[in-house]
Amino acid sequence: MFEQYASLSRRRRPRAGERARFIEDRAGSTAVEFALIALPTFLLILAIIEIGYSNFLQSRMDAAVRQTGRLILTGFVQGQKSGGAPLTAQQFRDQILCPKLPATMSCADVFVNVKVFSEPEAAQPSPFASFINAKGDGVVPPALDNARNKYCIGNGKQYVVVQAAYPLRLLTTAFLHANPMTYKGQPARLMQSVTSFKNEPFPANGSAKPVGC
Repeated sequence: MFEQYASLSRRRRPRAGERARFIEDRAGSTAVEFALIALPTFLLILAIIEIGYSNFLQSRMDAAVRQTGRLILTGFVQGQKSGGAPLTAQQFRDQILCPKLPATMSCADVFVNVKVFSEPEAAQPSPFASFINAKGDGVVPPALDNARNKYCIGNGKQYVVVQAAYPLRLLTTAFLHANPMTYKGQPARLMQSVTSFKNEPFPANGSAKPVGC
């Protein structure tokens, strides 16, 4: 019985040549290599798509704010009524600005700030300085609460600035931002668009004082 067990053990012991062939065998190596690079490659593709998508949204948002500014500049918005009253801030956002944005952008997450400012004078500090942040490298964004933002579209010949902000949730590119903001518990990139202009000298007849002014 012992001799049979020893003989069986000798037969099962791999020889040197067999061990060498096992070490050199590359069967299944492609699957292992794919498993190692599949996840990084997939994440890289998602990051490229996310960056392209965010740039597209930024471009469309810039265009929408410019178009909305022109409707204020020409007096179109000032002449719009809802129930006989001028448009409220929410109606302005929902009916004037948001229809110009891509359908993938939630209007509930769009924050708008519209203010009238004084005419620039050479001897006085520029009124634009009030819109610049403390570092001097960007514009102060609207509050992420429209109840705290202004809505004053002005009348003829007044200077107006229109700001819009939209927190875009990040999936794979949060690591590219040194200090990504948090919006509704998720990392996000705050996209902003701004335009300023002087209203045309349209008549104010029949146009009530804009809300918030």
